[in-house]
Amino acid sequence: MSKLFSSITLACLCCSFAAGAPLAIEQARVLVTGPGFNRPDAFPGQGEFSWAGNMQQLPNGELLLVHSMGYYHSSFAQPRLIEPKLRERWLNQGWPLDFAAPTGGRSMLTRSGDGGKTWSKPKTILDLKWDDGPCGLLRCDDGTLVCTIGVQASWYGYLEAPAHFKKELGGLNTAQCSIRSTDNGKTWSKPLFLKSPGTFYERSHVQLVQLPDGRILWPTYFMKKGSGKLGGAIHQSKDRGKSWSLLSVIERKGNSADTASSSAANIDEPAIAQLPDGRLFLVCRPDGGRFFSKDNGKTWRYDGRLVTQGKFKAPRVFTLKDSTIVVVATYGNLRVWLGHNNGREWTGPLPLDTSSYGYPGGMKLADESLLVSYCSSGRAPNRIYCVRFHVNEKRNGIELLPMGGATPLEPQPHKDN
Repeated sequence: MSKLFSSITLACLCCSFAAGAPLAIEQARVLVTGPGFNRPDAFPGQGEFSWAGNMQQLPNGELLLVHSMGYYHSSFAQPRLIEPKLRERWLNQGWPLDFAAPTGGRSMLTRSGDGGKTWSKPKTILDLKWDDGPCGLLRCDDGTLVCTIGVQASWYGYLEAPAHFKKELGGLNTAQCSIRSTDNGKTWSKPLFLKSPGTFYERSHVQLVQLPDGRILWPTYFMKKGSGKLGGAIHQSKDRGKSWSLLSVIERKGNSADTASSSAANIDEPAIAQLPDGRLFLVCRPDGGRFFSKDNGKTWRYDGRLVTQGKFKAPRVFTLKDSTIVVVATYGNLRVWLGHNNGREWTGPLPLDTSSYGYPGGMKLADESLLVSYCSSGRAPNRIYCVRFHVNEKRNGIELLPMGGATPLEPQPHKDN
């Protein structure tokens, strides 16, 4: 009965879209995993929280999505140490800081063979002794998959690592590593940890970019001990994720009249994409700060911001063939901005899913529709959804599409560095 109902519902949605009736977000989005639905095999430390990572597509059309599986916003492994006053505040907010989780959260991967309508049971691809969660996922020109992983130390709220933790993760509070797969995600390499320009932590979100010359760019953000300021960093790999080097550091002055607050001096959660003319575009938290690079990420020019009040978080950037820039981000909830005229003019924020927190990943499909993964909430319990949309012909709005339009990719030429 349920399969028949699902088939009838999908058919009605497709007919509705074909007839020109706009889809509501509740009709368009698909639940990937959530409480009581499509959960991985049980493991110690499993709760009801997942961060949505990025998505990629194999040549046969199969979709891959990476995500974390833990018990809360940060799923600290045991033993854990939270600064006493912060611990008390978090407990009052509902953080389950005494949750039994020997290795914290885990990194998961799920697959869809029907264009995103249904998803396989998530499987573990990495489980370190610390809380780990996948962010970026990139399919390289030679078919190699590169996945970036955020690794959270089991302490928080201190100015530096407490004595018991000083030898872990190089003393960093949060570190980054990457893993590779050459068999379409069936098996993965051992993690390779990134050398950080920061001395307190380094973090990243979901985006990786491969340039025409084969190099992969990985945007991150970092903090030095006692600075209270976040800087951006661009790391590069010339061998499809086998090794990484620091390409550039991006700093932002905080005394400009164009900053809404002192936090606007930060480069936080940067995302990058390449435009058809070869330039790189970067956008970041907390105000949608915009930057352009004409030299493949070595230097960056500030170009304004997307919002003047409120917090802009976790952007994911796409570029279309006509140079339209599409930014999907959390701004209270899940929103979209459209950049025109080489990023000089902007439309937005446009609502995408106003009932959900966001923190999106996703990918551009062959027909230039966009498939976005995201979270229902920033607290447990939460769900991971995906939704498909495209930018309208006038380039001033978006239209939700029925799931299932993920056509196979065109073959990619192999490029040697």
